[in-house]
Formats: sequence, structure tokens, C-alpha cells
Amino acid sequence: MFRRSYHPIVLTIIGLALLGIGVQMFTNTSAFFTQVFVTIGIVALLIFVIKTFIMPKLMRRHGGFGQAQGGSPQWQQTKKKKSSTFSTKKKENRKAISRPLIKRQSDVKLTVIEGKKNKKKSRALF
Repeated sequence: MFRRSYHPIVLTIIGLALLGIGVQMFTNTSAFFTQVFVTIGIVALLIFVIKTFIMPKLMRRHGGFGQAQGGSPQWQQTKKKKSSTFSTKKKENRKAISRPLIKRQSDVKLTVIEGKKNKKKSRALF
């Protein structure tokens, strides 16, 4: 088993924090629970704000590299789309699904290097 050792200052701070929480819990219980619930509420609110507003913006910024993959927005707008019917869409989907499974052969040419295959080593001499 691997046991971690902590610095004595860290252990002292954690011990004093636990002592302070214990004293406050026994001397002023209602204020302690009020403070705990307010802290939990603030942390929950911060997590909600980060997940709903900040993370999507970060993911969009780092996710697709914007114009590098899709080109400029003007180019995308000037493309003309063909009007396609349901049957042509169905055929396109069917073609995309039914692709043949072809194993590609390697272009690497392997050669055998001739060596001393039949010569046995003398294991008695060290």
C-alpha cells in the first residue's frame, strides 16, 4: 500500500479548519447550517453558470477551428443547393451505407536478408 505524507503546515491548517467547524457546529448550530446551505447554493449556481454559458463558448472557440475547415462564410452562402426529392436522398443514404469492404494492400516491399541460418552457436565457450 502506498501512503501519502503531507507537509505539517497542510495538516495543521486542515486540523484547525476541522476544529473551527466543530466548535461552530456545537455553539451556533443554526448559523452553521445556514452558512453551509448558502455555500452549497453559491457553488451550485457557479457550476450551472459555467456549464450553460461559459463551456459552450469555449467549446465553439476550440472545437472546429472556425473558418479553417469550412471556408469563409461568404463562400458557403454563394453555394447553390440542388433541390432534391425524397427518393434521391434515400438513394444517397443507401449508397453511403453500402460501401464495399476492400482490404488495402501495403506498398512496402519486404526482402529477406540472407544470413548464417544453419550455423550453430558454440554455447560451451563463455
